[in-house]
Amino acid sequence: MVRPRPDAVFSEVFRASYPDVLAFIRRRTDPALAEDLAAEVFAIAWDRWAEVPREVRPWLFGVARNLVANDHRTQARRRRLELRLGSERDPDPDDTAFSAAALDLRLAWARLDDADREAIALVAWDGLTGREAAAVLGCTRAAFSVRLSRARRRLKRTMGDSVDEPVRSLTTPHLTAAFKGELP
Repeated sequence: MVRPRPDAVFSEVFRASYPDVLAFIRRRTDPALAEDLAAEVFAIAWDRWAEVPREVRPWLFGVARNLVANDHRTQARRRRLELRLGSERDPDPDDTAFSAAALDLRLAWARLDDADREAIALVAWDGLTGREAAAVLGCTRAAFSVRLSRARRRLKRTMGDSVDEPVRSLTTPHLTAAFKGELP
């Protein structure tokens, strides 16, 4: 079914979704690039408006996810080139400014594979429902539920038994709910 391209509807979708899409992107890439990538998400949505499904939000997150993945591949190629040229950047001194609990969480998060991090982040940080997150990842709700529970279990195991208190003190209610196994 081809929908007309009503400017008012697109404008409303943009106003309602832009902050969430921008936040989603900022958590996954260089914040200096986030606004450009968010703008690109909505440019794609505008160009493909007739193909956008009724549930726009998960579709927008899926487009954002693909753009971030493309950006990561571009950055990886750039880093490999820098290494070949011998111009590796110095580490960021701000990275050491974490408390012990935050550092533990950060290390545990880094030990997860990309799929586990994405599953937890979609629910915990982006506030998507299991159904919406499944649409972003292009899988069924049941498959996403299994993926999410396995990711939570691996993160909790990586953090050890002390996961409950540090996580609650460092994160939003969504992330706390995600560690408890509650889906929004």
